[in-house]
Amino acid sequence: MTDDKNIQLTPVLFEYPLQENVRGFLRLEYLFKQYHRNLLSSNQDNHCYCLRVLFEILEILERGDTRSELIKELIRLLDYFQALKDNPDVDSSKLDNFLTQVKQLHQWVNNYQGKFGETIRTNPFLMTVKQRTNIPGGSSQFDCPELHLFLKRAHSKRQQQLNEIISDIKGVETSVEVILRLIRESGTWSAQKAPMGSFMIETSHRAIRLLRIKATFGIEVFPEFSCGKHRSSVHFMSFNSVHKKMPVNSEVEFELACCS
Repeated sequence: MTDDKNIQLTPVLFEYPLQENVRGFLRLEYLFKQYHRNLLSSNQDNHCYCLRVLFEILEILERGDTRSELIKELIRLLDYFQALKDNPDVDSSKLDNFLTQVKQLHQWVNNYQGKFGETIRTNPFLMTVKQRTNIPGGSSQFDCPELHLFLKRAHSKRQQQLNEIISDIKGVETSVEVILRLIRESGTWSAQKAPMGSFMIETSHRAIRLLRIKATFGIEVFPEFSCGKHRSSVHFMSFNSVHKKMPVNSEVEFELACCS
């Protein structure tokens, strides 16, 4: 009973992007985290899932304009934080270290040869696994003996190889991590109430890029977002006994951060 109570009191965080480039960054962040979480496991199935996640990362990097968006965001950060150097209230040592990191990331993104992940994409082993895993059940040992052999290696060797693979696009991961961290830090949490489960957010007065909602209402209630140019609506939903989504018709207390 105590465990159930603790679960209900654990804050649940939901995020919703208001710009397409932020949406892409959030997806990449989610996939990179999935990759590393599964990489830590010694289980064969987790390492097989790592490869599936890797293919999703590569698909985003191949079809999108990730490079130009990263360059644009990194330049924006450089300009903004360079202007802070004349501010006497800013810790110059920390600022210089951060500017050095952003400059290095910008240089990495700018100088990367070809499409992001092209070396991974043309790896013969990964090409075979990707082709087979597109087939339902295609990762079975008779369909893909190369994968079967890989998964039978010692887990330390599998981890080493998976780390080497993802290192080719480490600069993308770090750039996304830095950009999203600063976007999130730009928002200030404020206590809010949604009468009858609905809440309106005015977004016309400043360029809001990301909405964050945090509450302790448990995992059975969640927000749905409806966003326009000048305002965004949040509608809290729950599931009924047959797991059908239903609107919440009572007051919901939550915390809101609007990030730019």
